[in-house]
Amino acid sequence: MSIRKFLTSVADVYAYDTSEQLIFAGKTLLDSSIEVSLGSAPVRGGRGNQLQYIYYHTGEMKFNLTDTQWNLGMLAATVGVSTVTSNSTYQEESVSLTVAGQTVTGTVAGTPLAATSSATLYGWVTLPSGTILNGTFSGSNFTATKAATETLVTGELGCIRYWAADSASVSVKINANMIPKVVKLVMETQLNSADVTTNKIGVVQIIAPTVALSGAFSISMKSDGVSNTPLTATALAYQGTGVDACVDGPYYAKLIEIIDDANWYDNVVALAIQGGDFAALTTADPVTLVVWAIPSSGAAFLAPTTGTELTFSSETGATATVSANLGVVTMVGAGTTLLKVLITASSTVEASCILTVSAP
Repeated sequence: MSIRKFLTSVADVYAYDTSEQLIFAGKTLLDSSIEVSLGSAPVRGGRGNQLQYIYYHTGEMKFNLTDTQWNLGMLAATVGVSTVTSNSTYQEESVSLTVAGQTVTGTVAGTPLAATSSATLYGWVTLPSGTILNGTFSGSNFTATKAATETLVTGELGCIRYWAADSASVSVKINANMIPKVVKLVMETQLNSADVTTNKIGVVQIIAPTVALSGAFSISMKSDGVSNTPLTATALAYQGTGVDACVDGPYYAKLIEIIDDANWYDNVVALAIQGGDFAALTTADPVTLVVWAIPSSGAAFLAPTTGTELTFSSETGATATVSANLGVVTMVGAGTTLLKVLITASSTVEASCILTVSAP
């Protein structure tokens, strides 16, 4: 019985640079959507301008992601920069004030800096009444002048605001000439089914090797809302590497279904050695057998030749030997041998071919 599968909720998203270093991760997304579009042009001719053919072109794959959290890493990648630690920021301290006539003074614990090209160290103090006074610093000592009508006595607390270094702060600088980053984008979400008692049966990973971020975002701050972090991007064509360079063309992304506790050979009913029977010379370079797995439904796929997934053997070792799990055939002497391969964990599924080795 086939299992009904449902892709549920939002995805977790990860972005990597060309060195596979993680740039950002979003695990509290509000939405994660993918849109694949394809343009078309009709080819018409003949009486009545009949439709003869449809030419498809301009395929695109777009991503829209919104993280409910404030995610500086996502914003930095979007505008093509990296986050920077240690910045100068506006800081505030609650300070006991001293009043002498109209002069108000106080000393902060931090080290004020000039916020502008001027050497003057400016500061601002908010009095208990809510009045804000402009002032200046000499070192860490703040001085301002209050109005004669402002009631303030020595010992009352004021909030002094000033510009100073903060080594723990993290920033993103939005350059006027923005060049968004190109990243490897990986999305992962859960796969569920009501046909199994565990409900969750696996995950789906969407891997886009080259994705150009848009550089556009908006930050909406409302009195009754929470600002989120949006990201939009477009996949670029990626030329991967495969077994057949003439067949494996550029692609935008791979959608990979990963079923929990599943084995690649669960639905495989047969194996096939690519090319079948072949001949070689005793002096020939080693040949690596390519094995295809044929499932009960769906397309054939390459069987894994790493680890101990497959077991290879050669009937006549004097003619050729084959590595037990990798399928590398080494010619030894003239003759004929039967090469076999089987699934290690399911030995009833096998394939074979005849190798004829002749002397040079």
